[in-house]
Amino acid sequence: MQDLNFLNDKFTPAALPEVCAPRQALLAAFHQALAGRFLYVGAPAGSGKTVSVQLWLNACGRKAVWIGLDRYDNAPSVFYKQLATGLYSTQPRNAGMRVVLSSDDFAATPVEHTVRLISAMYPDEGRYALVLDDMHLVDNREIRKALPQVLRRLPHGFVTLVLSRHEIPEELAPLAGEQAVLAPEALRFSEDEIRDYFVSLGRTLTEQEGRSAYQATEGWAIGVNAIAQSGQLEPDRARQGFARYFETQIWEKWDESLQTFCLSTAVADAFDAELAAALSGRADAPQVMEQLVRTNSFLSRLHADTYRYHHLFLDFLRERLNTGEMDTARIYKQAARYYKEKKDYSRALRFSLASGDYKGIDTYLYLFLFENHKGIVGDYADFLRTFFVADFPEKAFAALPALHILCAWYNYITSHHRDFEAHMDAVYKNLPRIALGDSKFVEYAILAYSVDHRTTMREKVRQFKSFGRYVKRFTGDGLATRIPSFSHNMPYMHRSNLDYSDLALDEDSVEKLDKTFAVLLGAEWNYIRHGIVACFSYERNRLPLALEQNSRALDAYDPGENKAEGLICLLVLQHSILWRMGSHDQASRVLARLEDVVQDSAQFFVPNMAAYRARLRLYDGDAAAAREWLGNYFVVDTEHIELFRSFQHFTTARAHMVLGDAEVALHCLELLRDFGQNVNRPVDEAEARCLLAVLHWAQGEKKQAASELEAALGILQPFDYIRPVADEGSAILPVLRRVLAEVGRPGYSGGLNRAYVNEAVLAAHAFGKVHKGVAAGLGSREKPVKLSKQQRRMLELLSQGYRQAEICALTGLGIPTIKTHTSLAYRKLGVNNAMDAVLKAREMGLIETGAEL
Repeated sequence: MQDLNFLNDKFTPAALPEVCAPRQALLAAFHQALAGRFLYVGAPAGSGKTVSVQLWLNACGRKAVWIGLDRYDNAPSVFYKQLATGLYSTQPRNAGMRVVLSSDDFAATPVEHTVRLISAMYPDEGRYALVLDDMHLVDNREIRKALPQVLRRLPHGFVTLVLSRHEIPEELAPLAGEQAVLAPEALRFSEDEIRDYFVSLGRTLTEQEGRSAYQATEGWAIGVNAIAQSGQLEPDRARQGFARYFETQIWEKWDESLQTFCLSTAVADAFDAELAAALSGRADAPQVMEQLVRTNSFLSRLHADTYRYHHLFLDFLRERLNTGEMDTARIYKQAARYYKEKKDYSRALRFSLASGDYKGIDTYLYLFLFENHKGIVGDYADFLRTFFVADFPEKAFAALPALHILCAWYNYITSHHRDFEAHMDAVYKNLPRIALGDSKFVEYAILAYSVDHRTTMREKVRQFKSFGRYVKRFTGDGLATRIPSFSHNMPYMHRSNLDYSDLALDEDSVEKLDKTFAVLLGAEWNYIRHGIVACFSYERNRLPLALEQNSRALDAYDPGENKAEGLICLLVLQHSILWRMGSHDQASRVLARLEDVVQDSAQFFVPNMAAYRARLRLYDGDAAAAREWLGNYFVVDTEHIELFRSFQHFTTARAHMVLGDAEVALHCLELLRDFGQNVNRPVDEAEARCLLAVLHWAQGEKKQAASELEAALGILQPFDYIRPVADEGSAILPVLRRVLAEVGRPGYSGGLNRAYVNEAVLAAHAFGKVHKGVAAGLGSREKPVKLSKQQRRMLELLSQGYRQAEICALTGLGIPTIKTHTSLAYRKLGVNNAMDAVLKAREMGLIETGAEL
C-alpha cells in the first residue's frame, strides 16, 4: 500500500497563487449551493472554476480530496479506483478500506467495491470536500449512472463539487437541486471585482479602465489574468483572442529557457518533477514549476507532485510545437522511454508513435500486447478506447505492419466490423513481413484470424497451416488464455468470442480443431471439446443428450489448471438444461455453485450473471425484475452493440418489452439484429428476429411479425436449432402457427421445412405452458406519448434554434446520441422533421410554448 504521507498529499489541492482576487459574492453562491452537499460547476475553459473552488475551500476550512481527471480515467475501473483512493486518503490507517482498495477484484466490480470502501469508513467528525475536476472528460455512461448512488453514501461530513465544461449530464441531475448548479455567468468577474483584483496587484484602475477590461475579457478569469500578467491594459489587443494576446504581451517577454521548458513539458497532459526533468533536461525542474505556480503563470499543481498547464495555455504551447521550432521527435522519444521504465506501456506506445520514428516501436507494441493488461473484457475495451482516440498515421503501419493486429483486435472487441475487416485484410497481406519480427505477433494474428466473421470456422481449420508455418513455437499454455478472456466473458461457449454454430454441421469438427486451433487454448481445450458439442445439442432441444455431454465437460474441468471463465460457461449451460427439463432442485444447486464461483473468483461475470438471473424472471413477465435490471448502473442506452455486452442488451430488450416500452425495445432489437448480421453471429440475429416477431405481433403488425420469424427460422433451420424460438413460449406461438400454416399451404415455395417448424411449435407450446412470456405488457392500444428527459431536452433546444453541432457543444453529448434521442422523439410523435416535432410537442404540452423555433 502507498506511503501514508504520499496519500495525504496526493489528493490535497495546490495552494492558491500568491495574489488572487477576493470574490465575496461568488463565495456566498458556493456556500448557499452546498447546503445540499452537492454542487455542479459547468463553465468553459478559462472561466476560473479551479481557483474559485480553491478560494471557497480556503474560506470554509474544509479538507479537500481533489481528483483531477483526464481522458484516461474514462473507464469505470480507473475512475472508481481514483475515487476510492482519494477517499482512503482521508483515513489512511483504516485497515478495512485498505483491504477493499487492494482487492484483485476491484477492476471487475469497481462500483460495488467503492460502495464497500465507503461502508468501511470510520465515523469522522471532520468536514471534507470531494472535488471531481474536469468531469467533461468522463463521458462513460456507466460511470455517470453509478455516481449518484456512490456519492449519496458518503458520510455527512462530505460535500461534493463537480467541475466541468459542459452542462450537467442527465445522470447527475438527481443530485442537484435548484441551487446546486452554478451557471457560467456566476464565475465572471464584475467590473468592480476586476478593479479590486488590480488593487491587490498594486495598481488602481479608473472606472473606465475597469469597464474596458471587462469588455475585452467578458469577465472571464483567464483574460483578466492575462491582462494583469502583461502589466498593460490594452483591450483592443485582448479582443484578438487569448493566444495572440498572450504571445505578444507575455510569452515574448519570457526568457528563452523558460519558453523551452514549457514547450518541452507540454507534450504531456500532466507531469511530475521527474518527467519534467526528463523532458526538459533541467535538473531544476521542480523550482521552475513552483515559480510558475506561485506567480499564477498558467501552471496548476493538481496535488502533491502532479502539475498541468491551463487548457488554453496548453493549446497555445502545442500549436507552437506543431510549427516545428523544436525537435519534438526527441521529446516524444524521451517520454516513451520514461513511461517504458515505469511499465506504463500504453503511454510508451502513444509517445513512440507520436515521435514519427516508427522503426523502434515494435518493442513497445510487444509490451503493450503481451504485458500490459490482464483484466476483464469490458475493462480492457474501456482501456483500449482511451488509446484509440485518433487514427494511427499510415507511415506507422508501413514501418510496423504488426500494428494492424492491435487495431484489428480493438475493432473486434468493440464490434466495429468494417474497420476490423480492413485491418485483418492488411494482416493477411503483410503476414510474411509480420513474421520477420517476433513470432508471437503471428500467434496473435492467428488468434485474430480465428474470430474473423467473414470465414466459417471449418474454413479456418482448413487454412490453419498458412498461418501456423510462420510460428516457431506456440505459447505453451495457449495464447488465448493470456488475453483478458478467451470467452469474452460470455455465458455460452458456442456464442462467445465467435458464433461456432457452423461446427455443428460437421460431426468431425472437434477432431479437426484438436489438430489446429486447440493449440491456442492449451489445457482449456480438455473440457471445451465436450462443452461445445453440448451447446449444439442444447440448441437442438436434445436436453438429455446435452446434459450428458456437458456433465462430461464438467468432469474434464480441472480447477487447479483451468480458468474460472470456462467453468462459468459449463455451469450456465448445466443450469439452462436442468431448468428447461424441469429439474428445479438440481438446477438451484447448480445456480448456487455458479454464484459462488462468480463471487469467489470471477467477479468480471457479475453483469452477465445479473442478466442471466433477470432473464429467468423475465420469461415469466416479471415487471419488478425488468425494473431492477434497468436500474443497474451498467445498463445504459447505446447506439452501438459491443460483443461482450450483447447478452446484456438482449436482457435489456426483454425488460423493455415486459414493461411495455415498445419503442425502446424495438430500437434495441433492431441494433441487435443488425449486429448479428454484420459480424455473422446467426443465433444472435435469429434471437433478435424472434423477439421482433413477438413485438410486432403484439402491436398488431402481423405481416411484419411473420416476416421476421420466417427469417429467423431460415437462419436456425440448417443447424436444426429449436431453443432460440421455443424460449419465447406463448408470446411467439401465434406467429409460429401463422408461419406453419403458410409452410403447409399447397404451392409454398419457401425454404422452411414443415417438420422443423412443427417441432418449434411444439417446443414453444411446452415452454409457454410453464412460463408467461415477455409480451403481456405489450399491446396495440394507443398509449399516451411520453418523452424521456433527454428527448424533451433535444426538442427544447431545437425549438430555440440550436443546431446539432451546437447542441453537442452545449450538452457534451455526441452527434450519434443526439440523433438517437431526436429520432426516438420523432417516432413517438409520429413526425419526421424538427419543426413538426416541436409544433406537435408544444400542442401536446410536452415542451414549453414560449421558445421560438
